[in-house]
Amino acid sequence: MGIVLTVVNGRIEECRDGTHRRSYGSNIADAHTDGDGDGGVVAAVTTDGRIEEYRDGICQRSYGSNAQKVRVSGSTMAVTLRDGRVAEFENGSCRRMY
Repeated sequence: MGIVLTVVNGRIEECRDGTHRRSYGSNIADAHTDGDGDGGVVAAVTTDGRIEEYRDGICQRSYGSNAQKVRVSGSTMAVTLRDGRVAEFENGSCRRMY
């Protein structure tokens, strides 16, 4: 079944196989992961538009600005910006914008 993420009161709630596992983060507006097992990256967008990457509930890095929504595929993050453009990030660096 895998990992299911929800954002409740600005925190990421992580459930695995229907059981609540942990909650983390603060001021979170959107979150996504592609990991079905342990070691997957959870990407989140804060209310002030920054992107945060979490691994095992611990923030690994924070970057970007004006983000609204994030989607993860492998090591690439597709981030929808507030002005409607999409930016692709890989390892914290913006690769392209369209």
